[in-house]
Amino acid sequence: MIEKQDHSMKEKTDTSMSLETIIAMGLFGWIALSMALMGLGIW
Repeated sequence: MIEKQDHSMKEKTDTSMSLETIIAMGLFGWIALSMALMGLGIW
């Protein structure tokens, strides 16, 4: 029973970490896109 709880906890942390990574990459990509558009004078 304890092993199952540990396994589920690991899965939850992996999912949350990947979600945070996706959000961070998306935010970084949005900032990079904004900088590029500002550099071109479009934004």
